[in-house]
Amino acid sequence: MTWSGEAEIRGAAGPLVLLFLVGCLVACAHARAWAGPDPESGADNTPADAAGLHLSLEQALSLALRYNRSLRAAALGVEGDRAGLRAAEADFDIRVTPLSSINYSSTTGDQQAVWQLGGAVSRRFTTGIRLELRPSVDVSDEEYGAGIGFSLSVPLLRGFGRDTVLDTVYSREYDLRSAGRALHRKRVNTMLATVEAVYNCVLDRKLIELYRDQIALLEGHLRTTRVRERAGIARSMDVYRAEIRVRQVRDSLNRARERAANDADRLKKLTALPMQRRITVSAPLEYTLIDLGQEEALRIAMEHRVELLQGREEIAEARRREAVARRNILPDLRLEADYSRRGSNRYRDTFLFDEDIWSLSLASSTDLARTAEKEAWARSRLEVSRRRLDFAGLREQIAAEVRMVLNRLHKLEAQIRLRREQILQARGRQELALVKFRYREADNFDLIEAQTELQRARAALLAEEIRYIVDGYRLRAALGTLLAYDPADTAVQRGGG
Repeated sequence: MTWSGEAEIRGAAGPLVLLFLVGCLVACAHARAWAGPDPESGADNTPADAAGLHLSLEQALSLALRYNRSLRAAALGVEGDRAGLRAAEADFDIRVTPLSSINYSSTTGDQQAVWQLGGAVSRRFTTGIRLELRPSVDVSDEEYGAGIGFSLSVPLLRGFGRDTVLDTVYSREYDLRSAGRALHRKRVNTMLATVEAVYNCVLDRKLIELYRDQIALLEGHLRTTRVRERAGIARSMDVYRAEIRVRQVRDSLNRARERAANDADRLKKLTALPMQRRITVSAPLEYTLIDLGQEEALRIAMEHRVELLQGREEIAEARRREAVARRNILPDLRLEADYSRRGSNRYRDTFLFDEDIWSLSLASSTDLARTAEKEAWARSRLEVSRRRLDFAGLREQIAAEVRMVLNRLHKLEAQIRLRREQILQARGRQELALVKFRYREADNFDLIEAQTELQRARAALLAEEIRYIVDGYRLRAALGTLLAYDPADTAVQRGGG
């Protein structure tokens, strides 16, 4: 009876175990399907909707400007300069400094402990004047004391005036604006690199399609030639010639596929996409010829290039620092005033503040020769001259860049016209060679040469048209109009004080 019951239980558990095993297998299959690529096998097991991603040119640019790692690092640098500016401005805030101390002194036959509690409220103004308020309470073994003090420090020669006192703040503002312009230039360069990578991917795809069509055409011609050879119409040299050309085009196809993989990886790096992600791209191939004279292009570049704005501010900053260095030659003479009221002795008289203490003094700690300050002034004047020379060189460099891009565009226009004429001539030559080959008036040498010339002309035309489109973006970057620069992104407000 017992054995029969166990048999019934086992018989009922069999289907349940089978269903459990099937469920585990299905779950493992789903988990493997969503696990992504296997690094050992190199296969991509990610589902098609998760693995494949199609990017238009606008989408690629948006991803690059938002997620590019170099741009994000540069943006963090701008935020670091902004934090440095806030730290420099904090030097002119009201500061509250608590003070507490316990002092114990011992001499022969005399021990004394002093407790002191108080603080200081101070502020440094942008004119260089420093004001401080010091309330305090102290307790010793014999008496109590309390007081409140005021102190004033006024620089009379060196260190007086906003230009000198705010030197650090102005330097941090300059650093922040320079970092913002450097970020803008990096954004422009990233846009250019992304445009070039996208169009390289488009060119690779078009070339792969062109080579595939060429291989299909040549293989059909090879089959026809072999049939003609067996029929005694063609020679073995014709078959050999066709086979060589097929292998050449297959080699070109393999190189195009390798370039396509490398260009896709470069685009994924620019857009911060995972390297294992499969992407396809598209970009418009329509374009209009650019009709822009050199004089007009140079005028636009001189008005919009952010590098020129940076160069002008570098000169202004060098002149400002030269003025500060010249003022630092003056002696460091300060007027210092101090006043305090105290109450002490018995506990009930502690807070009456019946004792007045005041002082007034002129203080200076300046080297009479001031050699270091004079040398700093001389170096600052040299820096102004160097910045002016750099700016003149920058203008020439920008002008040369604009002329180079324009000349390259004009040369590409001529080459595009030439390639189109070559394509028409190659088509005519191919049709003539095909007619002669069909009527056995010539071998396949002329036919293969005509097909090769046509394929090369098409590939060259496609490459030059895409290069013309990319150089159009380069011209906009050279003119400073590819990406608008907004100085308000790093603008700072100078407050009074």
